[in-house]
Amino acid sequence: MRAVPFAEIRRGRVTVSYERETLRREDAVEFAALAARGLREIERITGSNSRHRLRFEVRGSTRISTARGRTIELPTFRVAARSAPYLHEIAHTLLPCRNAPAWFSEGLASFLEAHISESGAGYDSHLFTAGGNRGVHADAARWLSDLRGRRVLPFVGTRGMPRDLVTDRHNVAAPFYVLSHSLVKFLADRTGVPGIIRLARARTYAHTVRRISGKSSAALRSEWLELLAQVAPPASSEPISL
Repeated sequence: MRAVPFAEIRRGRVTVSYERETLRREDAVEFAALAARGLREIERITGSNSRHRLRFEVRGSTRISTARGRTIELPTFRVAARSAPYLHEIAHTLLPCRNAPAWFSEGLASFLEAHISESGAGYDSHLFTAGGNRGVHADAARWLSDLRGRRVLPFVGTRGMPRDLVTDRHNVAAPFYVLSHSLVKFLADRTGVPGIIRLARARTYAHTVRRISGKSSAALRSEWLELLAQVAPPASSEPISL
C-alpha cells in the first residue's frame, strides 16, 4: 500500500498535519489560522495561561473527531467543508473536566464552541445543534418529543453514559449531546460563564454546583426540564449533520 504524503502548517502554537492528496494547502492554511485563534479564545474565556501547543491531524480515513492529550484528529471532509468541531475538541483539551459527569464535559465543549462562533471568532460545526446556544433549548425540546431523546435523558444531569454513544451517532450521540448542551446553557444563564468554567475545574462537582447556584444538581435539572416543557421545538427536520 502506497504511503499517503503529509504536509504541515504552523500558526502560532498550532501545527496542522494534513494529507496533501485529500486537502488543499489553502484550506489547511485557513484552518490553521482558525485553530490558532480558537486556542487563544478558549484560553481567554477559561483564564488559562498554560501556553499549550496543539497538534491537529487531518486525515481522510478519520470519521469521528477525537482529542487525545495535545493531539486532535479531524476528518478531512469536515475541515474542507468548514464543519469540523475543532473548537469543541480544543475545549476538551484545555478543560478536561476530570471530576465532572460526562454530560457536563460534552455539553460544556458544545457550549463553548457555540459561544465563540457567535462572537465571530470561529465557526460552529453544527454537528448536532441547528441554532447554537441561541437555539439549543428548542433543539433539546424537539429531542424530548422523540423516543431517542427520552432514552438518553436519564444520563443528562446525572452520572453515567448511554450505551452506543460512540457507535450510534444518529440515535444516541445526537440527542445526548444536544440535551447536555442545553443543560449547560441553562447553567451558564444562571451562574455566568465563569461559573461553568469553575465547575469544569472543581474537585467535587456536586458540592461546587450547590455553592455556585445555591441549589442541588437534581433541583437544577428539574428546573431545566420545566423550561424545556415550555419551549416550542423547531418545525424543521432533526438538527443533525453527521
